[in-house]
Amino acid sequence: MIRSIYIHNGSCRQEINIEKINKVYHENPSLLWVDITLEKGDLSTDEIALLTDTFKFHELSVEDCLFPLYNPKVEEFDNYLFVNTHGIRLKNMNMAEFDESMYELDIFLAQNLIVTAHTDELEFLETLMHKAMLKPQIELKNMETVLYKILSKVVSNLESTMDKISDKIDLIEDKVLEDPNPKLMEEILDLKKVLLSMRKIADPQKNVYAFFSRENSEYIREAYSAYFRDITDQLNSLNKTINYNSQMISSLIAIYMSSITIKLNETMKFLSIIATMFLPILIVASYYGMNVAFPEIKLIGETGTWFFAIFMILAATLAIILYMKNKKWF
Repeated sequence: MIRSIYIHNGSCRQEINIEKINKVYHENPSLLWVDITLEKGDLSTDEIALLTDTFKFHELSVEDCLFPLYNPKVEEFDNYLFVNTHGIRLKNMNMAEFDESMYELDIFLAQNLIVTAHTDELEFLETLMHKAMLKPQIELKNMETVLYKILSKVVSNLESTMDKISDKIDLIEDKVLEDPNPKLMEEILDLKKVLLSMRKIADPQKNVYAFFSRENSEYIREAYSAYFRDITDQLNSLNKTINYNSQMISSLIAIYMSSITIKLNETMKFLSIIATMFLPILIVASYYGMNVAFPEIKLIGETGTWFFAIFMILAATLAIILYMKNKKWF
């Protein structure tokens, strides 16, 4: 699916027909933004012709749009700039869907031309195009403005996702000491996996955004380099948050294991106390359970021997309880 928005002779218009987009491009509009959504991960013949024949983009750049790139990059060509970046479109904190929420966004920058290509429907691009139609004098002022708003939204979505992850880590931190359980450990490991994926996305993109913050870039005028420096600062802050949360996850795993050990020790302590308290009963019962003639029976009789055995059990048990209480074992 292809759509475009452009400014020509002071008016802002939209176009979804490839042949008409081709015609618009040759009319030298003040600014042309073409957005392509790859259907089933592929470009149509007309879309490839538009990119290679009309816009004169290198076939290797077009090929990069078809196959996922795991490392963001910026490539300079004679007549355009190719940018590959990654983002997150996670609406909730369902970690099972995290990998599916990652997307790749390819951007071509040329003279008064910007082309965005992606395999997934990106709502923020639709929103930006809608706002551009309403306020073209602001949203489509120049190519730098469009590029800044796109990249800024990509980083903002990453920050939003990281805020949700941080909140979830805070919740787990409160639970890990109160009720450590296998399900909680599973959530911690899921978060660790998510943070690793976030790091793979965010950390390599520093070079991409730093490229546009250079004041001597021929694609970004010096007056707009400050905007891209701001995005670079956002990304640096995001990477610091990712590193901090990664350390927190490692700490949570250590705390979880310590909590499990403490809980196990408490259980073993309780069982040991119970076993120790029943020890006098076992000893006395074993002694008087033997099939022999006890001297006590001759001295105090069978009834007296029974009361004597009960007395020994109670006295020994009470002595053990008082001893453990004195030692503050419970």
